[in-house]
Amino acid sequence: MLPKWRNGTPKPLSSLSSRTRPTPRTLLILTLTLLIGLYFLLSSSDHNARTGRSTSHFVIPSKKFLPPPAQPARPDYLPPPLTPKKKGMVVPNSLHYIYGLKPLPAGQKGEELPYYAYLAIRSALIHLEPEKIYFHYEHLPTGPWWDLLEPRFTLIRTQAPETIMGNHISHFAHKADVLRLLAMRHSGGIYLDIDMFVTKSFDDLLYFPTTLGMESATDSRRDVLDPEGLCNAVIISEPHSPFIDRWIASYETFTKDVWAGHSVVKPWEIARRYPDEVQVLSQRAFFWPMWYGEEIQYTHEKDDYDFYKTGQYAYHAWETLAMKYLEELSPKSIREENNSFNRMVRPFIGPEDDVVYEKWASSKRGRSA
Repeated sequence: MLPKWRNGTPKPLSSLSSRTRPTPRTLLILTLTLLIGLYFLLSSSDHNARTGRSTSHFVIPSKKFLPPPAQPARPDYLPPPLTPKKKGMVVPNSLHYIYGLKPLPAGQKGEELPYYAYLAIRSALIHLEPEKIYFHYEHLPTGPWWDLLEPRFTLIRTQAPETIMGNHISHFAHKADVLRLLAMRHSGGIYLDIDMFVTKSFDDLLYFPTTLGMESATDSRRDVLDPEGLCNAVIISEPHSPFIDRWIASYETFTKDVWAGHSVVKPWEIARRYPDEVQVLSQRAFFWPMWYGEEIQYTHEKDDYDFYKTGQYAYHAWETLAMKYLEELSPKSIREENNSFNRMVRPFIGPEDDVVYEKWASSKRGRSA
């Protein structure tokens, strides 16, 4: 408050009457009011400068926006997420397999679950110790190896999608690609292809929202950090992971003409754009040795690669290309024939395998006689 003037001369505050002189309390309030006003004025200007937002009265504050549209509801056939195994982990303690989507003639039973698939699933049971194993299917497998495993599964009769993001899906393999992403989005956990052999625990990978592994490029001239992509044979994810949501959204550009476009190539593109949303492991974590060249032959005929000493988490057996080796496996051959693959799978032979295999082989010989 300025002093009053008298005849051109300022009148000192001390000469004012007690009724007109401001009290210390009034001066303090006025000072605080001025300082608060300056603070909000300056902070507002600084905020606008940092965000680029206009100070125009036409701008609608984002806090007044309507809530975003709700995410699609979890399909009835997909289970709710389980609790993670340990404190701090974000990935549910569940394991997912997808099988039997290939169309069958009416009345025909599902194909036999092969022995190598039985061994692969046992490897996951031993090393991952899941609370539940979800077996997603359209046609259940048959045979003695299925009979041994079925009590361990929670069976889910799935609904294979016909479309994704407006694009038609015709091949059962592409339908399986989409189904595993939907399972990861709504249920979370670990997805494995049926020919993935687990060689150690995944526990240290379960603290990050999404984890994938590189698949090497077939062109040896490419840099090791320029892979073919991220292979979807192993997916480790929490429910509603931002990365999985982006992966599903990328199917807007899906075409059946690019076989592995959205299962391998596309997730690597997304990872490079959003590197903080995915934990990427090198080619040697899940997918080594590879399938090209003579690597499958070396894996099954040579004995110079130790899957356990490498520290890798798993091995993808590349069943389509390695079938001539995989379909000949038996408990006896695995024990007696020394090669890199057999030494890796020996610990997964079950206590009943010899008896069951002999009965199965005898029945097969009888049918072919």
